[in-house]
This record gives sequence, structure tokens and C-alpha cells, in this order.
Amino acid sequence: MRYYVRKGAVLVRGIAFAAGTGLPPGGRGCTSVLMTPPSASCPTMPAVPLAAMRNGLAPSATCGLVTESDVRGTVVAQYDSATAFALADGEEVALIAWTRSRIDSADTGALIEAVTAACPVRPAGLLITSDGVDGEVGLGPLRAAASAAVLEALSRRGAAVDGPAFLIYSRFGGGHWVAWSSEGCPYYPCHRMDGQRCEFCYCPLYPCGDESLGEMVPSTTIGMIWNCSSCTLLHRPAVADHLLENPMASLPELKRVARRRGADA
Repeated sequence: MRYYVRKGAVLVRGIAFAAGTGLPPGGRGCTSVLMTPPSASCPTMPAVPLAAMRNGLAPSATCGLVTESDVRGTVVAQYDSATAFALADGEEVALIAWTRSRIDSADTGALIEAVTAACPVRPAGLLITSDGVDGEVGLGPLRAAASAAVLEALSRRGAAVDGPAFLIYSRFGGGHWVAWSSEGCPYYPCHRMDGQRCEFCYCPLYPCGDESLGEMVPSTTIGMIWNCSSCTLLHRPAVADHLLENPMASLPELKRVARRRGADA
């Protein structure tokens, strides 16, 4: 899964399945989901297919939510292998919740209700998305990420924004949410490297599963988790620049960029 903001929409790419608002019961296969405002230039055309075409996506393989709010104010909350995207417009909240694990279409109704019940307000629009990887869905992290994203989105409604907010669940010093900021980060410089870049502290590749960059380690609460605390790949200036310009770049491609610049990725 990758996510980024482009041409007025939040795009979540590389998924395999989506269920929820505007989709048939049980969900359907889907390669992209997005959040987008209504189209002022073409109000007669549905906003989601139009935004898909503007971003070079196939409308038939794209679904999404429509919101009146500026999508640059989207809140992203990451809890292990679960990520939630929330945007508040007054009392209404649009929410996309992502899990890496495969979702059984027969379970989507119960899963949607479980995520909804965890949120401080009931989302006006909700999509549950999956990468389709074998393994049990981590309902606890999914609910926690959704709740944190919605709560933060509600706190930011109406505020001037110039970019998304990122929340990462950290277990260092006890489990707690960390709001990432490029200014005054208490962990900086976490990798003690020259020219460290931090745009991708909230790593969009997590969990990449590349054993040259991290490893599975035991957690005190949820079994095994992916630990990539020593990975510096996306902190390297050349790699960060490349990913900003090419948000769908693959992991092997990013590692090649690092090697070309004389870095051992």
C-alpha cells in the first residue's frame, strides 16, 4: 500500500479489496481508493471517477469518499500494520481504514461495525481496505488507528492546514501515540546520519518485509511485529527526493537509487 496527496485528492494505492460506503455488500476488488472534494469544474460527473481519471487511474478499479474539506488536512494514523486516514468536515468524518491482511467478504459487515464502534463519532463515510496478504486481521490495531485518526481529525477541523498530520503508535517508553512534526521532534536525529531527511518518518512501505532492512521481533502485547528501527533508506536525501517525485516507486527501485548514490541500502 502507498498513499500520497496529488491533484486535490488523497490516494491510497496498491490495495486489493475495499468494503463500505457506496460499495455492494461484501465489498469488491479494487486497486485504489481516494478521498476527494466534489468537482466544481464538472459538477455533473461523480467526483470519485473524475478524480481517478485526473490521476491516471482506472475508474472501474477505484472507489472512494467525497468530502468538502481540504484533503491536505487529512490525518494519517499508523499502528503496526494498520493505517487509518481521516478528514473531518464539521461534524462529519470521512474514514479509510487499511489492513495488510486479507479480508473475507463474509466478514465485512462485522468488521465495519467493529471499526465504527471504536470511533468517537460515527463516520459519515467509511471504507475498509486490504492488501490481501494471508494472515489474520489485527482488529485491535485497526480499531486503534481508526479511533486516533478520527479524534485528531475532529480536533483539526476548521484549522488552517498546509499538509497532513501523522500519528505513529510507539512502544518506546510505554505504548503511546506520537504526533510527527518536522519541528522539535524529540527523537531527532534518530539515525545520527549526515543530511537525515524526515518526510517519510511515517514509512509508507511499512511493513516491507525486506530482511536487509528489518526483522520480525516479539512484542509484549501482540506477538511478532516488524522492527525496522535501524533502517535509514527513506531518510537518505536522494531516496527521499526520488520517492517524493515518484510516489509509486517500488522498494527495489528505491534501493537502486540508494546504491547509485554510493549508499549501502
